[in-house]
Amino acid sequence: MRQSILISHAKVVDVERNLVSEEQNIEIDGGKIAAVSIERRGWTRVEIDASGCYVCPGLIDSHVHLFLDAGAQPRHTFFESSDEKKLTTAHLNLLVALSAGITTVRDCGGPAELVFRVQRAVERGDLTGPRVLAAGAPITRPKGHCHFFGIEVTTPQEAARAVEQQARKGAAFVKLIASGGGLTPGTRPEEADLPVEIMRAATHAAHASGMHVAAHCHAVESVVRALETGVDTIEHASFTGPAGMPQFDMEIASRIKDKGIVVGPTAISGIRIAHAIRASNSHNETTRHSVARLEARRHHLSRFYEAGVSFIAGTDCGVTNTPFDSLADELDEYVQAGLSPAHVLRTATSASARYLRLPLLGQVKDGFIADLLLLPGNPLEDLRHLRNPLLVMKEGEVLLDRRMASAEV
Repeated sequence: MRQSILISHAKVVDVERNLVSEEQNIEIDGGKIAAVSIERRGWTRVEIDASGCYVCPGLIDSHVHLFLDAGAQPRHTFFESSDEKKLTTAHLNLLVALSAGITTVRDCGGPAELVFRVQRAVERGDLTGPRVLAAGAPITRPKGHCHFFGIEVTTPQEAARAVEQQARKGAAFVKLIASGGGLTPGTRPEEADLPVEIMRAATHAAHASGMHVAAHCHAVESVVRALETGVDTIEHASFTGPAGMPQFDMEIASRIKDKGIVVGPTAISGIRIAHAIRASNSHNETTRHSVARLEARRHHLSRFYEAGVSFIAGTDCGVTNTPFDSLADELDEYVQAGLSPAHVLRTATSASARYLRLPLLGQVKDGFIADLLLLPGNPLEDLRHLRNPLLVMKEGEVLLDRRMASAEV
């Protein structure tokens, strides 16, 4: 049963207005913020003294893979693991994310039955961790990228049925694998995989069920198809040409912006995988193309920003050398690309919540869900303050408290 809580003497971070309040009191009841005010109006059973600290919304990582272990060979480890081991990996990943101040993750593809099991366990409180927005199994072509935990389809009708089936099981959104990917041998990132007709049928079925659609797109042609079929988010957006090399296309980027589609750049995972390839001393045309494609995610950030494209912060955690506390490093890449700390923070809070159709997350305001972080400094000035938050609260419950002198919790 959730307790009534007062966070007193808090400097409240308003991510939408790029402001920090003078000390205020945040009253929390039933897992939601009842009031943010100077006055202490209600009786509470628990008080958390936030003197000298800043209260910020909990973070959202919009692209993770809970069932991959973020090690040197995540695909191999996945295949070698029993279901019990896979579930243990997912739970450990959730705990790492929580320790980094992440209170919501969007799982962009995994073994459907296990993904939904974890999603429900977190909802019930049986597992501690961020809330999980699950796609279940991604939709891919036969033997396509991530087919090992995907649903393979060959017709629009099969795609629509796959969407409806996963919606009944609790999917929050749909993940389409629109191009090949580096994690799956036999696929090519420069090749568009799902035909327009299949993507359109899946997108229509998803929207009819109230779900949004994320499309994995490395190939230029896959980005174009995502535009034509009206997906909601484009993941990676690597702009990989037919020869395997990346080439940013400003005209296509402008179309993304005009259609209101959001890009999840997943820059940090690309950089880390490229580093691993370089360290392997495997130097040939294929690896050179892979490194160029992966590192291009970093270089494309400023071009997307220039084009006015909206970002949603996501890491691709679980893939090679990308653990579940990588979101702060992803956000730092956005700062290096020229975005202000305030703009960057919104990509992981209020803007992310809006694009993921979570209207009561991402802000410290009356009526919002009490997903909150207690920070030692102002993140609007320096995003490094997001690292190792002093306290992490989800739905009014303190799940992590690093303060030396704790209030009664």
